[in-house]
Amino acid sequence: MIAIATASQKGGVGKTTLCINLAYSLARRGWNVLLADTDPQGGVGLSLARSTRSKQGFYDYLCGGGDFDKLVLATRLPELQILPAGQYDACSRRGWPAHEVPARLADILRSAELRGVDCLIMDTAAGLNGMSESVVKACDYVIIPQQAEPLAVRSVPHMLETLSRYRSEGAPVKVAGILLTMVMAGNSISQKVVNELRAMLPASLMFEQNVPRLESFLEASAMGVPVALMKRNPPPEALIFDQIAAEIEQRTGLPEDREAAQSHASLLD
Repeated sequence: MIAIATASQKGGVGKTTLCINLAYSLARRGWNVLLADTDPQGGVGLSLARSTRSKQGFYDYLCGGGDFDKLVLATRLPELQILPAGQYDACSRRGWPAHEVPARLADILRSAELRGVDCLIMDTAAGLNGMSESVVKACDYVIIPQQAEPLAVRSVPHMLETLSRYRSEGAPVKVAGILLTMVMAGNSISQKVVNELRAMLPASLMFEQNVPRLESFLEASAMGVPVALMKRNPPPEALIFDQIAAEIEQRTGLPEDREAAQSHASLLD
């Protein structure tokens, strides 16, 4: 199993949109995917179904353990499951010893693997501190969604330095890549940021695909579906996440087990 976190220094960079649509694309490509929401605000659940706010999930397991399988929600796509954020406020009031968090996260990863998950995607709150830091440190890879704005040119090096420090402290996490998001076609400032970052950083660190700023992404979130499910025929922008999924396979080594992962997805037995 591969565990992938998303991380950003600030909010509003399209992190949750990326997680939902990437998880869906990977599942459609034959992988068993578990999307875990570790953001106390519960953005993944709220984007897909308002009812998830009342359900237990990630923070409940972190706080009290219990039956992990009962916390995981099935979707209409058999290969895609969701672990909602759960009752953060209630868990926060009860409290949990900070030194137990790494062990609890390791339990979550083991439980996911026992369920046959090929790819665990963990959405995090903005900032590399607190729970987000612990989640990133527990994962194999991290994707850095970076909004195409001038601040990116200054914040990306700091982000990479922080992740390098995590590795020096013994964390296994590697950078899967930096993904430029909210790129505005025809906007000179946005395009300048894209060009500067691609010139400044090694090509191996940058995803080839950018994520544009499109109203359809907001519409999909309002409808509670991935972009590909907005209409009977997926809109062209849904292919963006298929291309990112293909890059993820190459960057993380998922293709090594692709034949086994696809064996359950046959249409004709």
